[in-house]
Amino acid sequence: MALTQDQRALVETILRTLREEPALLEELRRLLVPEIVVFLPDLKVIAERQTAIEERLTRELSAVWDAINALRQEVAGLRTEVREVAERQERMEKRLEQIEQRQDRMEQRLDRMEQKQDRMEQRQDRMEQRQDKMEQRLHRIETDVGQLKGKVQEITYRTNFLDYFGFWVLSAEEPHRRLWDRIDEALNRNLITLEELDELRDADLRWLGVLRRGRFAGQEVLIVAEFSWTVHPEDVERALKRTEIARKIGFWAVPLVAGVEWESPELKADALAKGIICVDNGRVEPLDWDEVLARWKT
Repeated sequence: MALTQDQRALVETILRTLREEPALLEELRRLLVPEIVVFLPDLKVIAERQTAIEERLTRELSAVWDAINALRQEVAGLRTEVREVAERQERMEKRLEQIEQRQDRMEQRLDRMEQKQDRMEQRQDRMEQRQDKMEQRLHRIETDVGQLKGKVQEITYRTNFLDYFGFWVLSAEEPHRRLWDRIDEALNRNLITLEELDELRDADLRWLGVLRRGRFAGQEVLIVAEFSWTVHPEDVERALKRTEIARKIGFWAVPLVAGVEWESPELKADALAKGIICVDNGRVEPLDWDEVLARWKT
């Protein structure tokens, strides 16, 4: 196999070094040639050995160069792979940069959405506050209207008491003097408290009348009435409470609750069961008062 120019240059360099350094040449001979041959005077044998050594060196150097060339090819392949990896990494970095830019835009959009939501929530809070104020105002108006309607009911029944209840009551009056005489006596005897006095005075109507018909005809009874446009449970409770106070001061008292409408049929049924005379838009229940009167006379 012919040597390449680089191989030939390497061989010449090795041979020149061996010629210039006898010690290295002797060491090489010792390693490659048996000691007994060294001392043979036959120069032909030595020459053959030297030729064999040179051929062996040439083959080994050729193998080294083959390995170097293979290594160069591998390095070139690695360089290609490294370049491809670098290019791929560059593409990935560009893609990551694009993703980051997109993420930044999304975050900015999200910030704008959050700011818009904050403004909407603030606006909603203002609207809710305004609605609360309107509801409070409406509640006050409804309360005022309810009180006015109740007052109208009170005036209507007070003015036309016998028109509504003349079927049951022969005559009637507001017992101011007699009521206060009984109240003074009850206070002196500690039968009622000042708080109960205020409660009784707050009754919408206290009407003292003589019964026209039934078992108790001709007897006097105090009707303690509560009037409301719409009757609620508290109206019923007030009538019961104030009637009990009137009984404490010595009156035969009966509760009456009247309204244009009742909150529910169940409320009116419960009031009737408790012995209350109920008026629903001018209609009086029960028609026969004897059972109610007997209940409150005891």
